[in-house]
Amino acid sequence: MEEAKMSTGMEPGHENIDEGLYSRQLYVMGHEAQKRMQASDVLIVGVAGLGIEVAKNVILAGVKSVTLFDPAPVAYPDLAAQFYLSEADLGKPRDQASAPRLAELNPYVPVHVLEPEAGEALTAEAVKRYQVLCVTNRPLAEQLRLNAITHPLNIAFIASEVRGLCGSVFCDFGEAFLVSDPSDEPAINAMIGSITQPLLLPT
Repeated sequence: MEEAKMSTGMEPGHENIDEGLYSRQLYVMGHEAQKRMQASDVLIVGVAGLGIEVAKNVILAGVKSVTLFDPAPVAYPDLAAQFYLSEADLGKPRDQASAPRLAELNPYVPVHVLEPEAGEALTAEAVKRYQVLCVTNRPLAEQLRLNAITHPLNIAFIASEVRGLCGSVFCDFGEAFLVSDPSDEPAINAMIGSITQPLLLPT
């Protein structure tokens, strides 16, 4: 696989934190968390409606670099949810069509496209250089295959899906990941019994 870079005008691997640019999240997360993000290369698999939102937020957060992998051609249904695509992009690979616009969001974050050979799937060799792998709206079999690659390599794995009104997120941050829960309250599990239309009062 080959990686094509979209130039952003800044050198990657910046060590200093731009406190003016990241002031809000520094108040929330602190400098150490920001430094860890700035050292993280992120691979995003799938840049349809959900994936483009993930990519946008990750780039704005200030990671070291973002690489996109979604060679599927742009189709008309993509235009309803993917805000960086237009009719001019129809037939182009989703990742290549999206990368130039994403690269404009944050000059500190280089945006790349991972270009596979014909019919080639993501392999351990292609994935191992990243610290985080985000997978969006992919079949369960592919999620399991990719997670089996990332887990022994200690690569953070996040799989997310949105299907209509429902969504799911699965995170695997490795064996040594520590969760601190100050409330120590058990998670709430619930099932949706029914959905009713809210009462509309005349005005």
